[in-house]
Amino acid sequence: MHHVAKFWPLSDVHLGRSTPPKTFTAPSLYRLAVEAFVRSFSDNPRCNGYRVAIGQLPVTVRLDVLCEMCDCPSLIEAQLHILSDPLLFSDLIRYRSSALTPLVRCVQWLQSAKESLPAELCTRYRRLVDTKPHTDDHKRLDYRCGLRIGTFLTQTGWTVEAIAILLITRHQTRLGSPDELAVLRQLLRAQTLTGKLKDASKTYQRMEKVKRWILLLPETETGRLHDLFASVWHSFALFHFESRSFRESFECGEHALSWLGERSPSRLVVDVYRLLARASVGQRLFESAEVLLEQAIARAMRDFGRTSAPYAETLEELAMFLLARSQVGESVDVYAEAQHIYMQLYGSRNLLLSLAQGDLAYGLCLQAYVTGRRDRALQHVEQAIGNYNRILPKYHRLFVQVRRLRVTIDMLKFYTNGDTTDTPTFNYREVYEPLSVEDISSIRSVQQVPKAW
Repeated sequence: MHHVAKFWPLSDVHLGRSTPPKTFTAPSLYRLAVEAFVRSFSDNPRCNGYRVAIGQLPVTVRLDVLCEMCDCPSLIEAQLHILSDPLLFSDLIRYRSSALTPLVRCVQWLQSAKESLPAELCTRYRRLVDTKPHTDDHKRLDYRCGLRIGTFLTQTGWTVEAIAILLITRHQTRLGSPDELAVLRQLLRAQTLTGKLKDASKTYQRMEKVKRWILLLPETETGRLHDLFASVWHSFALFHFESRSFRESFECGEHALSWLGERSPSRLVVDVYRLLARASVGQRLFESAEVLLEQAIARAMRDFGRTSAPYAETLEELAMFLLARSQVGESVDVYAEAQHIYMQLYGSRNLLLSLAQGDLAYGLCLQAYVTGRRDRALQHVEQAIGNYNRILPKYHRLFVQVRRLRVTIDMLKFYTNGDTTDTPTFNYREVYEPLSVEDISSIRSVQQVPKAW
């Protein structure tokens, strides 16, 4: 193999990417008003009147103002204080669930300014739960508040803080209830992604008990919990995958698939497809993985658009699949396209390794892969882990990703005597209608799903 790999091959790839010039459109009066307000506030950051005015704005407008405050060093303290209110943060997620890009930008900006919003959220959430306010805020401080925050932090990579919040949130639920199972499901994901597999194993066992209790309820009560059971099996599949038990992960992924329906949330459907495809690669079921990735990309494209984070995440999955199929050049191109989408969404700050949405493991995995031998690749991984261990805390975002490299290496097929594999037969850039969830979940073996190309 003659492909030249780079340690982090994406920043120079997509920074130099040519993009068509955008058509100029005059900003709306609303946009001009937001910019003028923030500009005035930045000129007088100590004026309490601006903070009061922000608190009186509708939630969706408030997020636009807070996002506009990014890159204003004089407003860092005010922005951190406003956003670290757990009730407000939960409301922003609730009312802007389909458009959380501005919120991610705020977290990234504050982190780059050496201010950890997730850590501050965790501290204030614990304090708020301990004080138990008796005002109208008490109704907003149920378990759903912590679950929203914990889910957001897990999805964006701040898993240590997510674990702390979700552990508090669990005590706000009734033991043995679907509410507890919903919190435990997200807690298992956060613990698994952080590498705390011993803690995750205990959470797994508790989830098994709660799940059995719930399944004993009358069918009229469990019938509305199909999506919850799908997400529970999906979390089980993730735990097994990160434990390098690909067969168990594949089986749990199939269970998750069987619980899905056409009314299931699109994000959950895409996530189940992606993880099951990854487990299929671990099982060397490449045709199964290809079909699932095709369906995940088609659904993400239809429901979220080509410039969305879910679509970019699915392209990252395709890039790893191509790498496992020894299609290195195509893999780098697909992964660079995913990172280009992230840059459009979150700005150039997303290229910082400490903040990147993309998986750092890919860059290291690519460099390990081009060694051409599994033993040398694993040696390269151990070397990287040793380097990061010396300079980073145990559960730093980057270090957590690097530790997961061993699992990724197990999925790869290294070159043997110059052997190569065929390129997948579908074109991910084509637009077509995905198969229904019922069409896929009704067939036990996803390898039997008819191809749509």
